[in-house]
Amino acid sequence: MNKTAHKHGFTLVEVLVVIGVIGILIAIALPALSGARGSALQTVSLSNVRSVGQQMEEYASVQRQYPHRGFGDIPAELVGDEEYIPEENVIVVTWYPGQIVMATSDYFAQAFLWPAIVTPIAEWPEYWSTWISPRKDDADLPKLEDFGFGDEPAPIEEQISVRYSNSFVAAPAFFSGQQHGANAESMFRAVKPHEVRYASQKVMLWDNDLAYITRDIPERIDGLLDAKTPMCFADGHGDILNPQDASDPVDNPRMERVMRLHATKDGVHGRDY
Repeated sequence: MNKTAHKHGFTLVEVLVVIGVIGILIAIALPALSGARGSALQTVSLSNVRSVGQQMEEYASVQRQYPHRGFGDIPAELVGDEEYIPEENVIVVTWYPGQIVMATSDYFAQAFLWPAIVTPIAEWPEYWSTWISPRKDDADLPKLEDFGFGDEPAPIEEQISVRYSNSFVAAPAFFSGQQHGANAESMFRAVKPHEVRYASQKVMLWDNDLAYITRDIPERIDGLLDAKTPMCFADGHGDILNPQDASDPVDNPRMERVMRLHATKDGVHGRDY
């Protein structure tokens, strides 16, 4: 007797069920994978700000003060340049790739101009990646063609992710209600390490972009993102905290924008957390 062999395959319904199950598994797994990647990049960001903190500490150890550029100060690269004439009430820095000289009357622009004060131009390629939030667009080193020489200002503020607290470029009295009057600008000065009273509670640096967050982008409130943010404190330790939970800033008419972490009450004598 001849027996007929029957080949069994999947029915259309079975295939659709399998596809549906796979789709559900992927939907469950993707957020977890995305979250893991986000956590990894957040860790990279924290490592970056701590690395910058080490640069700041090395600078302070040598110079006996935290990074600071005063009105009328001449950048080292321009010392001896007869064509350069320093101006009062103007901060001047040189920017990568080295042919860029920038001047601003905004004293507190040092929050993002700090690389020009801390790191020689020749060393920027070595450190650049630590100054940029992970996954930030256009994160390459600046090129001459990146700067606008027409009516549009060069986007310097957007080039650097790590912010340097304004508390470290003015006397504590400037942030304690004594900043009124003609002598206020005399408080624009460098801060010495021994002046920081609560080093483990005073933030020095943070990632201002959080570019690795690509879903559910947090709202920016008073200049700071409402999200867990990698930070470096004055004692060198790092943490991931929400800036909106920091102590309230002190009102200061001499500052264009009063923000937490920047305008900490009593400056480096005060605490952010």
